[in-house]
Amino acid sequence: MFTALREMFRDPTGKVMLVWAIGQVLLGTLVYRWLEGWSVVDALYFSVVTLATVGFGDLHPTTDASKLFTVVYIVSGLGVIAAFITELTKHRASTLARLRPHDETSDPADGTASGESAAPTDPDDQA
Repeated sequence: MFTALREMFRDPTGKVMLVWAIGQVLLGTLVYRWLEGWSVVDALYFSVVTLATVGFGDLHPTTDASKLFTVVYIVSGLGVIAAFITELTKHRASTLARLRPHDETSDPADGTASGESAAPTDPDDQA
């Protein structure tokens, strides 16, 4: 996981997604701290839980301003987080592919290595 994050940070597109995701969480943390008067930990916790669509319900916005912000935060934040997860998954797959090289003699169509038969042959069928 951390290898994929490091690779993501080296890739220009990945870096943008990482910065946007971190920025989205920080924005929520600061706004909830300001609008609700929550501690930094509570505001960070609520921001992450909201963007992860978990919604435990232990914290919730109480003012109209924070409720309206939450609507905008969820709509914009889900797109950012989805893009981040997509990019992270791409880099994770790339990392795994490099760590587990494929056998170049195998045929992906039938799952056999060269020299092997795709289906067992019956000696009685040979004429």
